[in-house]
Amino acid sequence: MRKTSEMTLEQLQKRLREAHARIGFEGRFAFTIDQSAALSAGKGHGGCYVTHWFRPTPYAFEDCKAVGAGSVADCIAALDRYVASFPKAMTDEEVGMTLGVVPRHEERYEVAAE
Repeated sequence: MRKTSEMTLEQLQKRLREAHARIGFEGRFAFTIDQSAALSAGKGHGGCYVTHWFRPTPYAFEDCKAVGAGSVADCIAALDRYVASFPKAMTDEEVGMTLGVVPRHEERYEVAAE
C-alpha cells in the first residue's frame, strides 16, 4: 500500500468507507482538506481534519465529534484509533442472550445435537 502522503482521493474514500463500516455505519465521517491561501503562497502548511457526524438519539440534532487533525497521515492514524475505540453496539441476538430470551450459543448446540 502507498504511504498516506501519496494516497489518491479514491484510496482515501475507501479508507473512510471501511472505517464507517467498522463502526456499524453509525453517522458519517467528514474529511476536510485545508487549501488556504497560506498553502498556495508557500507560507505554512496545508492541513486536514476528520470529524464524525452522528445523531445521539434518532430524533436528536446531528452532533459532531473531532477525530483528528494535522497531515493526511495524522488524520488517517487518528481515524484508525477512533474506530478501534468506538463502542460496538449490541446485536439483537446479544440483547436477547443478555435478557435470557435467546439461549447462549453452547446451549443451542447441545439442543441441536440431541
